[in-house]
Amino acid sequence: MKAVRIFAALLGVAMLAGGAAAQDNYERLARELTEAGASLENKKIAIIPFAHADGRAVTKDGAVVSERLTIKMINTRKFEIIERSVLDKVMDELKLQNTGAIDATSAKELGKVLGVEAIITGTLVETSSGKIEVNARLIKTETAQAIGASQVTVEKDWIGDAPTQMPAQQQAQQPQVYQPQQAAKPAAPRQRHPNEYGYFDIFLGGGSRNIDITYENTNANLSSAWLGISAPSFTGAREVKLEQAEGSGVGPIGMRVGGFGKGAIGGAFEFSANSHIVEPQTVSGTRNGLTSTFVLSPTANHLEMTSFGFVGNLFVRHAGKTVDPYFGIGLGLSLNRVYMPTVTGYTGTTSSPTRPVDQMGVGLIFNMPIGVRIKLDPKTQIVAEMRYELNSVSFDRDIAGESDSINSDGVRFLVGMGFGF
Repeated sequence: MKAVRIFAALLGVAMLAGGAAAQDNYERLARELTEAGASLENKKIAIIPFAHADGRAVTKDGAVVSERLTIKMINTRKFEIIERSVLDKVMDELKLQNTGAIDATSAKELGKVLGVEAIITGTLVETSSGKIEVNARLIKTETAQAIGASQVTVEKDWIGDAPTQMPAQQQAQQPQVYQPQQAAKPAAPRQRHPNEYGYFDIFLGGGSRNIDITYENTNANLSSAWLGISAPSFTGAREVKLEQAEGSGVGPIGMRVGGFGKGAIGGAFEFSANSHIVEPQTVSGTRNGLTSTFVLSPTANHLEMTSFGFVGNLFVRHAGKTVDPYFGIGLGLSLNRVYMPTVTGYTGTTSSPTRPVDQMGVGLIFNMPIGVRIKLDPKTQIVAEMRYELNSVSFDRDIAGESDSINSDGVRFLVGMGFGF
């Protein structure tokens, strides 16, 4: 009986020693990796779940080993360890497989988002005795360089993750069981290229306006009195053109939504408002094809037009990390309130011509922008742009046989804020 008690005591001591040795192996991992990371300035690190070297999917083995190593690393009080729940969330957002297979690009992304200087990851290998060989590495996130490594063998004292291979005799004894086919996993969403982005802009601009106004009437009843022209005095004209009148106004003021792909081509849809004013002045032009000089009535502005434009733009850019210069071309429609205080027409329900002309006219807008987008951060941009813009509007004063038009063109300068999405 005494011999039995002695044998039992020795067996208990051996089992305790084995368990302590297994725990010591985790401590050894933590100690050797801590020594390797002594030169790190930022003591903040992340521990990635370990992966099996044979490439199998995420396993419980890797999660258990990384969790036990995390506890040991925390107890060294040498590093700040990222909490597992935070790590899982970031890896999911970065579309990284939670397998420990981290490449150089993934390491840099984790370092940037988590603010860590290094990560610990590694592989697991099942031994013939049923134990787990752990190969751990300490990797700098900026360079993806392994600056330390440690290798230990631990007991597999948890339940789950059956061995990859079973002995042949045991395989022969296993009955064949029908396994239902699993549904295919949905494809992972496409990761956006660094040069791809959408934007919403708000902008304010101004600039020069050269305005041409043409009055044409097949009945040849155009007169200076009806057109708000003080001199020369005339009647019975078929065509009167006011050319390159000096205009003023504000705009464009508006917004646009657009985006760029991973290449150079992009596009946008723009909504904007402009005003176009022709004040009393002397302008050159033609009357019935003959050169003439016209003095506009000094009592009020000749034209006060408000325009609302709807334009589609095609852009070509040079993609940069911070600055995207671009140029483009745009085409669209405009809705215009044509208000002419000194010009006579049939406005409203009056049966005789009166002043002012106040009509809606439809126009065509053409522009050619050159600009630059400056990225303050992924969601905020500054936009500066210069563009040539032409707005060509048709109206008729509600007079039979009349066909009138307004062309306002010039260079505009815009500044605005862009919001990326």
